[in-house]
Amino acid sequence: MNKPCITLIAGGATTRIGLHEQIEQLLGDYAEIKSYAVDEGLPAQINESIILFSSEAIKSEVNAQTAILCDHFIVGKRTIHHEYIDQLLQIPSHTKVLLVNDNYSETIDFIESLYQLGIDHIQFVPFRKEQIFYEGIEIAVSPGETHLCPHFINQVIDVGVRLFDMITILKLVEFCNLGTDIFSRISGRYIRNIIELHRKLLIADQKTNQLKDHLQKVVDSVDDGILAINQDQEVTVFNHRLEALLHLSVQEVIYQPVKKILQQELVDFILNSKETSSFFNIKGVDVVVYRFQMSTENTIVATFKSVNQAFEIEKTAQRQLKMKGFTAKYDLNDIIGEHPSIIYSKQIAKKLALSEHPVFIHGETGTGKELFANAMHLHSMRKNGPFLAVNCSALTESLLESELFGYEEGAFTGAQRGGKKGLFELADNGTLFLDEIGDISMTLQSHLLRVLQESEIRRIGGDKIIPINVRIISATNKNIQEKIQEGTFRSDLFYRLNVLHFSIPPLRERKSDLPLLVHHFIRKSGKWVKMEQGVMDRLLQHEWPGNIRELKSSIDYMLTVCENNLITEKEIPMNSLLHHDHFETVSAPLAESVLENSEYLYILDLIKKCNETGKAASRDWISHQSHKENRPLSPQQVRKRLDFLESNGLIVKGKGRAGTKITAKGAVMLS
Repeated sequence: MNKPCITLIAGGATTRIGLHEQIEQLLGDYAEIKSYAVDEGLPAQINESIILFSSEAIKSEVNAQTAILCDHFIVGKRTIHHEYIDQLLQIPSHTKVLLVNDNYSETIDFIESLYQLGIDHIQFVPFRKEQIFYEGIEIAVSPGETHLCPHFINQVIDVGVRLFDMITILKLVEFCNLGTDIFSRISGRYIRNIIELHRKLLIADQKTNQLKDHLQKVVDSVDDGILAINQDQEVTVFNHRLEALLHLSVQEVIYQPVKKILQQELVDFILNSKETSSFFNIKGVDVVVYRFQMSTENTIVATFKSVNQAFEIEKTAQRQLKMKGFTAKYDLNDIIGEHPSIIYSKQIAKKLALSEHPVFIHGETGTGKELFANAMHLHSMRKNGPFLAVNCSALTESLLESELFGYEEGAFTGAQRGGKKGLFELADNGTLFLDEIGDISMTLQSHLLRVLQESEIRRIGGDKIIPINVRIISATNKNIQEKIQEGTFRSDLFYRLNVLHFSIPPLRERKSDLPLLVHHFIRKSGKWVKMEQGVMDRLLQHEWPGNIRELKSSIDYMLTVCENNLITEKEIPMNSLLHHDHFETVSAPLAESVLENSEYLYILDLIKKCNETGKAASRDWISHQSHKENRPLSPQQVRKRLDFLESNGLIVKGKGRAGTKITAKGAVMLS
């Protein structure tokens, strides 16, 4: 017996192939299947017993260009492929979705069929070829015509070729006279496809519920209360901590309007505030509420933290910082001295400590700037917070920047995984001591100025602004006013740092404290050692350009080499200016160049002659004298040579306009 023939006519090749495969799967055992596509070309005449058109529009188009002869013709009804239904169900409710097809009437027909299937949670917008822009639409759905989708659509879902519905298939069975037995078999195949889809949806639903339960357990394990609100201002996440705080169960509040659950003041803060945190009293409990906007999810997340718990966390953090050594180690009692100048300095330091303003410490090298910074922190309101110190001259610009501001993961080659907190973050609610501040670059100066102005930082490689609460104590042994005039230090930064100015007297101005300091260092060493009076006399005669640091180094040396628990003059370090023999060996040239060496000796001689008149030599005076004596040196040249002479211990430059004095070593150099 010959099989009946079914001839399919579709618009395009993709549609023809998809529909041909569907009919072949269901009726291929009982009928011969042929197919044509208008886009691929049609014969001048089609003479078949049963012709199946993919749509009414295709029927009209084919009749206009081809002679059709047939016993029966059917215009098929089409619906979405069952395998793609779950993708549509996953689209959020009330979302505007552009439905894209190459024929407007078929687009409308497709939308109607989707609504009839119950996919009515989406607002479908039909595509028109002449329309360029669709406002507020970010998702498009297309039955195999994705190339027509506008370029600005972010997400395109291809649901494949729309298939014929069951009514169309049953008409084909009837026209082919296949009988009720075949009808039952085909119905069974179709129903099996629907059952398979249902099974997939059940499995997906089970996985969704399992994930939902898992996420609920995760948020329930957090000590903070967690609340999430969707774009409809409904509660979507509500954990056990909030249940205990608000005396409500998850079942009572989930998907309920947030305004029915929380007090109006709290609702206004969560939904509308530009602040990230605020304090509230909820049912007698003091809490801090933090809010975060998830823009891509159209969701607001709020966390509720108990104030008491926050205090405990702060205490734990402080204990951790102490364990890491981020604490001040020296008090004002550790600063030894009875000279009026040092007693006055300690009194001023105690007063400055009680303020929150930045402190700028000026003092020569070795005078104890970091010691005073430690002590000021311990006498401040921040004494329980961290204290961190950094020597700005000891690090390169890039390294110092990363140390101060921290960095995000991947910010640069070698950046540690997870990023790193900078000293500003680590010193939050405490004090940061920036030693040798005069040596930082202009770039870092501008970054530091912003921190002082805005009280916030941004890590290297990051885009998040981090608020900080840090008191800055800075120190230098440089003449900042000179650096400002030279253009190497920003005046606006100096005025920000120099709110409270503090100077430390050098050791040569309080030599009466020297015996006290010597006995302190000896006692601290734990050794029972005496010192000859001659040694003490030599110590009192020395100018101590290295101040307390130089004194301690000298004492440490003498304690190490002395014999019989007695320090004598022979134990005075050979490389120290204290030793007379050293003065006999300093006549070596200062510089390799004869001209440079001659200039250094000439300047030393000018300073000595000026000092002998009872005056200190200023830079301008030296420059003026050099021009008078036909050895012209500009003030800038004089400054550089004075720096060199001071670094070699031959002179001591006074602060401001105090002028320059020659040292004993410098005098020997001229002898």
